[in-house]
Amino acid sequence: MAHPPRDNDGKPRHSVGRVLDSRWMMAFSVLAVLVAIAWALIERGPTAQPPETRGVAATMATVELLGVPPGAEVLLDGRRIDNTLFGVAPGTRHALEVRDANGRSWRQVFLAEGSLSMVVELRMHFVEVEVSPTAPKAKED
Repeated sequence: MAHPPRDNDGKPRHSVGRVLDSRWMMAFSVLAVLVAIAWALIERGPTAQPPETRGVAATMATVELLGVPPGAEVLLDGRRIDNTLFGVAPGTRHALEVRDANGRSWRQVFLAEGSLSMVVELRMHFVEVEVSPTAPKAKED
């Protein structure tokens, strides 16, 4: 048995309005993503630094070494540095060593927050003693 034809068969309903085609919805989604990416790049700016280096220079702890003799070798965490004023990452432990050509040295382990000044006093860490062997004397009874 066949149903009688209805007036709205095959025609869009007036209450629903126009339905967007799925291709238009996909195009609109892609356009929205591209606009969001462009907006983020514009907000970041061309001179922005990567997130891991942003603000690092502003939060470095400053260390100054006083009394370092000319020509002395300065080592920070085992690496040679050429300055007596330098920056380090705050909140981490660092080791300093200063050595001169005469064999004198100075060592210090520190945890820097803000700025720090250290006075370097080079000292000999070993003592050379010259001993001449002598035969033991026999005790006389």
